[in-house]
Amino acid sequence: MKKYIISVGSGVLVLAFAYLISNFILNFNKVEESLVSESSKLVKVITVQNSINPINLSVDGRVKSKNRINLYSEVSGILNFNENTFVEGNSLKKNEIIFSVNSDEFHSSVKQARSELQNLIASVLPDIKIDFNDNFKNWESYFKNFNVNKSVSELPESNSEKEKYYIVGRGIQSAYYKVKSLEERLNKYFMYAPFKGSLIDVKINEGTMVNPGMLLGSFISDDNFELTVNVPSKYVSDILINEEININLNGTDYRGFIKRINKNIDRISQTVGVHIEFKNNRLKDGMYVKTKIPLRINKEGFSISRSNLINDSFVYVAESDNTVGIRNVKIIYYDEDSVIVSGLENNTSLISSYIPGIYKGMKIKISD
Repeated sequence: MKKYIISVGSGVLVLAFAYLISNFILNFNKVEESLVSESSKLVKVITVQNSINPINLSVDGRVKSKNRINLYSEVSGILNFNENTFVEGNSLKKNEIIFSVNSDEFHSSVKQARSELQNLIASVLPDIKIDFNDNFKNWESYFKNFNVNKSVSELPESNSEKEKYYIVGRGIQSAYYKVKSLEERLNKYFMYAPFKGSLIDVKINEGTMVNPGMLLGSFISDDNFELTVNVPSKYVSDILINEEININLNGTDYRGFIKRINKNIDRISQTVGVHIEFKNNRLKDGMYVKTKIPLRINKEGFSISRSNLINDSFVYVAESDNTVGIRNVKIIYYDEDSVIVSGLENNTSLISSYIPGIYKGMKIKISD
């Protein structure tokens, strides 16, 4: 009996000891799990301070010469050799000859027409002296100063209707306008630079036969350029004419101004063309540039990293009890790396660091 009691007692003691050990292990695991689950995630925060943020719209495009003309021949003939001036890259001042076509034959025709006009005037001078003596000195002076090698000047003004009829009847006025027409035609044998610029896309060489309507090349200005960019139509009302725009190329700043904004919207892209003018001879036609256009959006908000915006509608914040909270926000403007939002109160602690598995109510600890 005694052995039985001892055996039972020993078994009870073993069971009790095992029970205590198992409880200890279970409680230890619960404490450990509790410590793990209740451990606070270390986070970084940004204190929200709403303000009127400067908003700049990023745009890009290619710079083009604002003044650009295609060069066509209006006459036929041999393109003159002018010390190799008609070549790509050659720069010319305003009113310098860009090219000329040989005009020797046509020039002779012009001189012949001038001579015929001179003969007509000589034939009527005696009658003018008798019938219109009060205007004879003007006609005599005109005849003496007449030069078949120079452009004819305007005919003397008639002093009476009778004199006017006489001049017209003798064919002098008709001969005068014939000469002026030929002189105008003669000018087309010479192409003058309408502004300071350079030749590009030259199609022919000097000494080549040209015909009317033939494209010879292009001429562009050296210091007046334009950048055309497309911006979303919703921002057009926030862009101002004459707004200063800057571009930076290789450490050099170039200043320009918005000069024009298209009145129509592209139906496919829903964008509007904005034209920016630059005056600088260091720019080159065809340069690719990036710049920013200031927008006059006067809405109060706060700029955050795009990585902090969740589903374009909310952000995570640190609550006063050191837990994760959620705030709904409204987007004011998207930039390349940031976004301006509204809906956050001042002094709100916005969580800026990445937390895997983050959820509302999660325990956190704010990093110093």
